[in-house]
Amino acid sequence: MFIIRSTQKLLKELNVEPTKVDISAPFNSWHANIFLHNRKKNIVFMNDLSRVSLAIFGIKKAQYKHLHDIFREELRLYLVSEGIEAQRIDAYLEEGVQMVYSTTNNRSVIGTMVEITNVICEINKEFSDATEQNQWNNRFIYKANDYEYPIKVFKAEMERRYKVAE
Repeated sequence: MFIIRSTQKLLKELNVEPTKVDISAPFNSWHANIFLHNRKKNIVFMNDLSRVSLAIFGIKKAQYKHLHDIFREELRLYLVSEGIEAQRIDAYLEEGVQMVYSTTNNRSVIGTMVEITNVICEINKEFSDATEQNQWNNRFIYKANDYEYPIKVFKAEMERRYKVAE
């Protein structure tokens, strides 16, 4: 199960009632926030363990009820672009078939998520698509990761958890 720890702003926008979740595995827990950029609504998700961020750009209100599927598909595309084996991606996404919305609980993750949101909004760099933007976003180092790239931490955890049949 994926826990999506949403800001109050996002919960209000999605019009969902948060579920109280006290304990969850950090690798399956994601913080999320909505932000405006180029006059469009966007949602940024950040993994609690690795600080990998996934931004979904230009989301429409009609898509909110399918956000679970959109998140999983965008995450799959991003992880494939990073060279992670399909078997590992499938195993991870299988854990996230069910998704629960909860409230935020980690100020460190929120701070890092705000930082990447500011980078997205302030850096005027041209990207060919959202996947390229997400790859670039995950090449920042953070103290919470012992100064490692978020994608490197995420890949290491995927390799540790999910063995690939040879």
